[in-house]
Amino acid sequence: MKFKIILIVAQIVLLAAVAGGVWWFTKPDPVLVEGEEAAAVEQALKEPIYYSIDPSFVVNLMDSRSIRFVQIQVDLMTRDEEVAELLEKYLPRIRNDLIMQFSKLNREAIEGEAARIKIQQEALNTVNAVLKAEAGRGGVEAVYFSKFVMQ
Repeated sequence: MKFKIILIVAQIVLLAAVAGGVWWFTKPDPVLVEGEEAAAVEQALKEPIYYSIDPSFVVNLMDSRSIRFVQIQVDLMTRDEEVAELLEKYLPRIRNDLIMQFSKLNREAIEGEAARIKIQQEALNTVNAVLKAEAGRGGVEAVYFSKFVMQ
């Protein structure tokens, strides 16, 4: 009986030691966490920089019944001045890739708010993909449509 109690206590102590060791060796480094949090807070506190892609995009919609066009004015938002400079530098490729993306649209793909939000997200991915391919980093946080007209 006494042996069982000693064995149970030993198992509890061993389990506590293992749990303590796991906690000790896997806890995050407080200096890194504070640095990451500080960088995130600093980035969030920066004023947004808006970059308007001019002129507006005008593309044909893929529609077999009639000829339709869509005109889209795209504005980009970042908080990093270097990214704003990269947008200017790589504007021709960004415009090209967005035109290719918008040219795939049809009437059904742009009707409704959910569809337009999806197009915005795809445009954001396209712009950041260009920046990553050309400059090794993204950094555009949002895409806004300041004009969206279908004819």
